[in-house]
Amino acid sequence: MHTQGNNVKIVYICSTSFMKRIAHTLCYIFLLCFIANGQDKSKQEKKVTKEYEEYDLKNYKSEPSDRLILEVSHTGWLNVPKGITMNWKSIGFNVALMFDKSIGRSNFSVGYGIGFFNHNFHSNADFVYRYDSLQKHNITDIIPKTNNYTVNRFSQRIVEVPLEIRFRTKTISKFKIMLGGKIGYVFSDFRKVFDDKGHFKFYDTKNMNYLRYGVVARIGVEQFCLTASYYFSEVFTKRGPDGIIPYSVGIAIIPF
Repeated sequence: MHTQGNNVKIVYICSTSFMKRIAHTLCYIFLLCFIANGQDKSKQEKKVTKEYEEYDLKNYKSEPSDRLILEVSHTGWLNVPKGITMNWKSIGFNVALMFDKSIGRSNFSVGYGIGFFNHNFHSNADFVYRYDSLQKHNITDIIPKTNNYTVNRFSQRIVEVPLEIRFRTKTISKFKIMLGGKIGYVFSDFRKVFDDKGHFKFYDTKNMNYLRYGVVARIGVEQFCLTASYYFSEVFTKRGPDGIIPYSVGIAIIPF
């Protein structure tokens, strides 16, 4: 009996030691899992921090934007001949498809593309031609209309190539300023007249200057900007009225 008791005691001690080893092993495994989990969380936090640093104000590189420009504007002429008055109906439309190239990680980018501008001039202007016998060519004059009319519009359709320097803030609501120039060609022009003599449409006005070049500016927030353009090129050649300059002032809508 004494031997059996010793055997039971030995078995009990062995089983107790075995259980302790298992407990120690489990504790060790649990500790390793805890450390691994902490390291994984640390890596995730570092990754999030790194991603945040990549998109902070200093390092953030903006996505291309302001690629579609839609403008509704008041269009008109400066330095018109005496007696010519412009109507408030002089509304023009412009659409431009643009590429936007960021300048590094700065707030600046370069915009370039192609645009189509419909420039309208509602007024009391009557276009008349007279023949210069000395120089042997027609000269275009603009004088006030003398008969009653309901519509008297001169319209030009222009294809343009704009080039802009753009500034945008790195904020949720982006404030933007865009300055640049554009050069274009008048591919169509006509006069539309509704008066007491009937309804008329006259194409290809004589002595037009078909080359257009000038400056453009926009300022605003997000999808809405104030816009303005001023042309250095005159509407007519030297055989037409001297010094007439086109311009536009309006609102630009930028969907994306």
